[in-house]
Amino acid sequence: MASIDNLKNKIINDDKIASEKILDEGKQKAKSIIDEAKRKSDGIMSDMKEKTEKDGRDQKERMISRAKLEARNNILRAKQNSIDLVLNKTLENISNMNDEEYTEFIKKLLLNSVETGDEEIIFSAKDKNRIEDSSIAEVNTELKSRGLKGELKISSETRDISSGFILKRGGLELNCSIDSQIRILRDSLEGEIANLLFEGI
Repeated sequence: MASIDNLKNKIINDDKIASEKILDEGKQKAKSIIDEAKRKSDGIMSDMKEKTEKDGRDQKERMISRAKLEARNNILRAKQNSIDLVLNKTLENISNMNDEEYTEFIKKLLLNSVETGDEEIIFSAKDKNRIEDSSIAEVNTELKSRGLKGELKISSETRDISSGFILKRGGLELNCSIDSQIRILRDSLEGEIANLLFEGI
């Protein structure tokens, strides 16, 4: 009977030891799983934080870039409007010149545009009757003093231009109409403004 009790006690003790061992192993395994889960969770949270911060920085940079571009566009539009006002006012002033003022204007434009001094001057039908031969003679005198030929003459041709003239020499023509000069000036001014606004982009 004693031997049976001893065997029973041994089995109980062995089971207890085995159970405790299994429990300890289970606790260790559970701890490892929890630690790994915590490590992964911390990593995910860190990644999410970095991504959130990066997204925030990217969004801020995009907003700043858009604001800068919009500001440049607004400035460009304002400058273009200013150019339009100035050039339109210039055209208006030329249109409102009396004959004497307009003749002086044409003489200065001729002196600044002539290359050789023996070109033909093609006016509009209106200006052909408005500009006198004596005014062209004065221009020729000034051209000779500058070392040019001084042989300008008014062409029998006329052109459909609002004001100004066209210089013709051989088969070549130089458009000095006011509309053409305004277009050239506008392109030049707009190009300079664009370069100033967008340099360094």
